[in-house]
Amino acid sequence: MTEFKLPDEVEKATQDSPRDLVIIGIPKSGKGSILADFTKKYNALAFDLERGGYEFLDARKISIYPNHNEDVFTAYQNYIKYRNLLLENKGKYEYLIIDGLSDLDTLSEIGGTLAYMNTVIGKNFNVKNGQKLKYGDPDFKLVTTLPDGAGYKSTREWFLNQIEIFRQISKYRIYAAHVSDKYVKDNGREEVVGSEISLTGKLKTIFASKVTALAKLVIEGDKRYLNFDVQNDSVIAGSRSAKLAGKILISEKTEEGIKTYWENIYN
Repeated sequence: MTEFKLPDEVEKATQDSPRDLVIIGIPKSGKGSILADFTKKYNALAFDLERGGYEFLDARKISIYPNHNEDVFTAYQNYIKYRNLLLENKGKYEYLIIDGLSDLDTLSEIGGTLAYMNTVIGKNFNVKNGQKLKYGDPDFKLVTTLPDGAGYKSTREWFLNQIEIFRQISKYRIYAAHVSDKYVKDNGREEVVGSEISLTGKLKTIFASKVTALAKLVIEGDKRYLNFDVQNDSVIAGSRSAKLAGKILISEKTEEGIKTYWENIYN
């Protein structure tokens, strides 16, 4: 039987590597190449949720758009099959890379709708002549069409449930995300200056509160940095780990190709 005691001394931190790391950047900023290289150095898998995201990159990867022309519902079905397979083999990969969050948000419209249809309050939603409609039917509606934005509660719950499932699959998770605000470009430097992850409504702040670290991908010439500095009321940067502070070099372009410095983030 476990004996519980109240502490008298200060206990030192036991964790400095982020269990949930979010990397936010502008499109075509090099996130994919940096993350693909991570799968070569570590026991990591890239779970590609974008259409045509990793076909030009060498990586340990799976894609929900294997032929790049699947419709979104087929991609959703592929996502569920891969997610369940990963759950059956949890622990196989120490690191799980989810690329990207906006695409998971899109899938949540389908997942949230199907989940709502299985609740008591939503049992008559998308029902016609006593039969449940299937996605793709002309009369099928997404839960987000409910009045007063009531349906977004279902999409948020589905999205956040996926985050909890990812935590069961791998010890560490890395998320790639875009921003919905502006960025600066000056003298070879490109940096996000917006304050919001590109997610729907309240989800952006709820999700940000649940992760260990958020970093902006900064471009300075041939080098890329992860910037954990928090400016103003920004919710797209910051870390619970004292190790992850300021601007940290993550990659640079050399004559041999892209060289990454993931050891600056993970021991």
